[in-house]
Amino acid sequence: MAADIQKGSGMSGLIYCSYKRAAKPYYLEIAGRNIYSIEELCYFLQDNIYLLDENIMTSEFCDWLEKELDAGELSKGLRRLMEDQKGFRAFCMQIITDSGYFSKNEMQFLGMKLQKMDHQSNYENRKIKADQLMEHKKYLAAIAEYRSLLLHASDSPSDVRVSGDIWHNMGTAYAKMFCFERAVSCYEKAYELSHRADSLKAASQAVCFLEDSERVQWFLQRYHISPQQYASMKKNLNELIQMSESSAEFEETARLERLMRVSPVQAASEAGRQVNEWKEEYIAYKG
Repeated sequence: MAADIQKGSGMSGLIYCSYKRAAKPYYLEIAGRNIYSIEELCYFLQDNIYLLDENIMTSEFCDWLEKELDAGELSKGLRRLMEDQKGFRAFCMQIITDSGYFSKNEMQFLGMKLQKMDHQSNYENRKIKADQLMEHKKYLAAIAEYRSLLLHASDSPSDVRVSGDIWHNMGTAYAKMFCFERAVSCYEKAYELSHRADSLKAASQAVCFLEDSERVQWFLQRYHISPQQYASMKKNLNELIQMSESSAEFEETARLERLMRVSPVQAASEAGRQVNEWKEEYIAYKG
């Protein structure tokens, strides 16, 4: 048994672990993170249950529980559920009830959430999953899920509105990755479908980052945006960029520049570490 410190989602403190902490973690691919205890899995599951799916129902996961956490009984119970083809909800509830992590009310709430997933359409569940991928900055994975959803959207008024939301979210994903041309196209499609003012506003902001003057002029003419309005938008964005220059990331870059003048070797070492962190962050975006 061990005690883990958990932080996030407005919650922090000591969590008493009912199972051993693993020496070798289980890689939760959908989240892009290593899990060292059943409590870490439950902590993730509490707010991201839509991200988990049948892919966790494997012999490898059960082996990990048994060998790394000494959770033999839980592992056996999960294997029986898989053999009996009881499904994802029963699999999750077995973890929830056996973990000792959740209160009675929390278990009831998660049970209701899982039941709701059973009654929602696959389309609705996948939409929520894609949104949660966005929240975890898995932008390419979210885009792939959104595009798949669009292939199965109907022409009903409600689905058209949902499609508009999906295009808007895809635009945001592309903008987060600095792919502004694609972001503009997605926001435009979102505006055509749902006529949301925030989609047009987001498209207008993304346009300010384009270097294609013909594309910019075409956009301004199509949506009746005057040169004065466009100049004002660019000014506001430049002010936001200047504000971001006071961020911790900018300060770190400035510090490395100063360090380069007095200790190039140390600066190169620290810069390499920073670049590796950025590479890992970019890889995480890909999901």
